[in-house]
Amino acid sequence: MSNPDIRNSIWIFCIAFLIRIGYVVLFVEIEYLVIEDQSLYIQLAQEFLVSGFLGVTPERTPGYPLFLSIISNTSNDSLWNVVIIQIILDSVSCVIIALMAKSLFESGFWFAGFLSAFNLNMIVLSASILTDTLFLFFFVLFLFSLIKYLHSENTKWLFLLFLFISLSALVRAVSYYLIPVLLIGLVVWRVWKKDSILKVSKLVVLCLVIVGIFLGGIHQRNYQKYGATEFVSQTGGAMLWWIIPATYQYSGQGSYQEGQILAKKRLRLALQHDNLISLSHNPFEASRYEVDVGKKILMDFGFLNVFKAWASGSVVNILSPSVAFSPALRSMAHNSFYETEGVGVFSKLLNYIKNSENLFYLLVLLIGTITSVLFTLLSLVGVFKSFNTLPPVTTLALLTLVGYFLVVTGPIIGVKYRLPIEPIMTLFFSYSLINFRKYKISLIK
Repeated sequence: MSNPDIRNSIWIFCIAFLIRIGYVVLFVEIEYLVIEDQSLYIQLAQEFLVSGFLGVTPERTPGYPLFLSIISNTSNDSLWNVVIIQIILDSVSCVIIALMAKSLFESGFWFAGFLSAFNLNMIVLSASILTDTLFLFFFVLFLFSLIKYLHSENTKWLFLLFLFISLSALVRAVSYYLIPVLLIGLVVWRVWKKDSILKVSKLVVLCLVIVGIFLGGIHQRNYQKYGATEFVSQTGGAMLWWIIPATYQYSGQGSYQEGQILAKKRLRLALQHDNLISLSHNPFEASRYEVDVGKKILMDFGFLNVFKAWASGSVVNILSPSVAFSPALRSMAHNSFYETEGVGVFSKLLNYIKNSENLFYLLVLLIGTITSVLFTLLSLVGVFKSFNTLPPVTTLALLTLVGYFLVVTGPIIGVKYRLPIEPIMTLFFSYSLINFRKYKISLIK
């Protein structure tokens, strides 16, 4: 990087850091850091100190418990130390996103940097004891490396992109299945570029070696201890207790609560049919059984209903306001969106608004939703503009990543699930602003 790039990067880092520190000082209490899933990760980190890297429950990846335990070993046990380090990592992520914009469009550094620095989703999650900030840090490093490799075709960037996607999968399993998608995509691209078989083979070997080094130990543990080839054992639980109820609701067949009842009933009937008293004590066998039951339910729903639920969930996740996850807002009296009755998205939303007694809470959500809608629309404008500017493989790769996370998340609603695609949306949003600025300058001239 040149001296101006270093100076500008420091400015973006400082702005992002101060905003996140200010948020913590004003809105975050220590009690907030030990509720819900946060307490689970604190417990896993404590177990990690005793059980080691491969002793953590197979339901979760060990990357984040390792991160927490390292902080605990190198400082006192204060959770504020975790928050400070996550704020530093998140501020670096803002810088990387800004550098990606400049790399892609030769401008837009400040647009992307400021958008990331003020990204409320990133700000809120950096002050939480959750995997998201560490995952995003590795993921934006992967994105940066991927963009650099697609432009330069330098092996150094190929090594780094496989390294960082492996590290991100070590923190959150959601990116694990992106690895084969990425490998297949890169192989197809290199074949299309008419590379030799030897060169393509080197790409495949490099991927397998790096992934094997960082993720192979988990697979070995799972196979030796549980006889399983899967990466984590949470797939079945997610399928049966989250995806099925959400699909049932967002496809317009009934409420989320009725979907939960359906999932419990179908599991009970399946166990009775197979003469089983309960699920296997082997977490992977239990997960496979739940997945099989879930697949049969989805097949009964039909393709159109499943597609409708996935599409509805994707739209809601993209347009949901980030402020909804803020502890300051969540501490206000409000109804639970998940527990609100309703058939389909619009029915549920109308009932949620109608039954809410906190008008200020609704007003904040409304403003946040309008902001999210505008952000999404301008990002789409940037996508269309990029087709005329960027190499097709770059735009296609970025859109494929967005599509991957939308498909994996499906009908499960939550602004945190949008986090991996927000850097990509920020890049396209920044490109919209770049084009608007150029258009404005041309009018003045």
